[in-house]
Amino acid sequence: MASSHFMQTAQTIACAVLSGSLMAMSFPPVEWHALAWIAFVPWFLRIPRLSPRETWVMGAILGVVFYRIALSWMFGISAPLAMILIVIYAIIMGLSFRVAKLLSLTLGSSALWYALPFCFLGQEILRSEGLSQLRLSYAALGYSQAPNNWMAQAASLGGVYLLSFFVLIVNSALAFFLQHRSYRSFLPLFATVVAILSCGFVSQSSSQPANAHIRVACIQSECPNDREYIDLVRQALGTADRPRILVLPEHTIEGDADRPHPFVDQLARIAREFKAYIVVGAHVRAPNDLQCDYDNVALLIGPNGEIIGHQAKSVPVPFFHDGNPARSQRTFPTDVGELGLCVCFDTDFSDITRRLVDLGAELLLVPVMNPESWPIQQRIQQAAMAQIRSIELRRYSVRAASSGISQIVEPTGRVQCSRNLVEGPGILPGYVSLTNKRTFFVAGGHYFAQIVGWAFLLAVILLTLRRKTNATTSPSINSSHFTTNTG
Repeated sequence: MASSHFMQTAQTIACAVLSGSLMAMSFPPVEWHALAWIAFVPWFLRIPRLSPRETWVMGAILGVVFYRIALSWMFGISAPLAMILIVIYAIIMGLSFRVAKLLSLTLGSSALWYALPFCFLGQEILRSEGLSQLRLSYAALGYSQAPNNWMAQAASLGGVYLLSFFVLIVNSALAFFLQHRSYRSFLPLFATVVAILSCGFVSQSSSQPANAHIRVACIQSECPNDREYIDLVRQALGTADRPRILVLPEHTIEGDADRPHPFVDQLARIAREFKAYIVVGAHVRAPNDLQCDYDNVALLIGPNGEIIGHQAKSVPVPFFHDGNPARSQRTFPTDVGELGLCVCFDTDFSDITRRLVDLGAELLLVPVMNPESWPIQQRIQQAAMAQIRSIELRRYSVRAASSGISQIVEPTGRVQCSRNLVEGPGILPGYVSLTNKRTFFVAGGHYFAQIVGWAFLLAVILLTLRRKTNATTSPSINSSHFTTNTG
């Protein structure tokens, strides 16, 4: 008996490890995005045999395996912090499987296959947007489909979380079919695939914005002095195809840019000389009662050499001295269109960029800091997230990174051009078009994530209260009760 239990446990752990590994391999650097559509199947097939507690523990093991591989770049930044975060996120992931198991015990065994996708997606939304100091959207399942450009277009309907849901529901339907192996069990899988392919067809972008092309350029550099930046700016603006908009990396100006500053003065003179808009990552003074002594902003300088305004970073990197959260978001009307500014980490979150487009942004300009010392895996994952953002919003995105990957991303998610770490400091020229059209995601598709996220939290609360009530009201086992049930 003990040997049989040991074998069952070993098989369950093996399935959890296998699923976690397959999930991780769908992300960079392996980037086999097709694996995501089958990765959960081994694990989902084991859940019907487990208790709720076992489901939580084994699900957390799956989470540790997945995050340890997919987020291994975090260990290159801070190993102790990375391990703490991975354990927290893994426990939350395991909780989602436990909630799905409890729902199946409450609503019937067949409910498991519907509950698993919604519960897993609920915890993914919670991790990405619901944890104030711990929100991290890296390795959300939908981002694995960034290389699958045809399928990724569905993000314009419901954002990255709709892509995650598609991946999860296919895994669940496939596991259901493999468990029952009947004609009737094949129908949900067939219907799911047809529905997803239909969404894919509907979401394909038929055309690019019709506005005249506007020349833009990114400056990529992580130099410690102003001189190299100024030389690159002049070099970019001195070309025959002179850009109207120039974007420099995050933290380019670390002094108080809202005071008289020689670097800001030089950029202002250049902007006036070449009649260009310059966006540069800078620091400005923060009110004394805030935690950080500066705000980390994208500063916009106009063609007249005046500072038009700045946008603070909405989500500073947790546990880093990275400025204060933005107190508001705004867009900037110019003679080239309505410009939306966001800073690096902000573009990892669909809610931040969606609000900018909701305010009228026709183009996203993004100063980015990817320190040269950080692992390349982080750069690749963040670049893929930027592709999904452009699809969600159908907006061009111009990202100037300190040490790569700088990119100009089209509304279809196609990378028009990019510059990586190996290429070093330099200029990335390209073009953009502006549009004020709103995708279904911007208009209302974003409510999908809110509904699923809140429904998951509600399920956690109700199931917890129900189990506490059952524990309180259950009669104690006495001898007569035992005799009756065994007789």
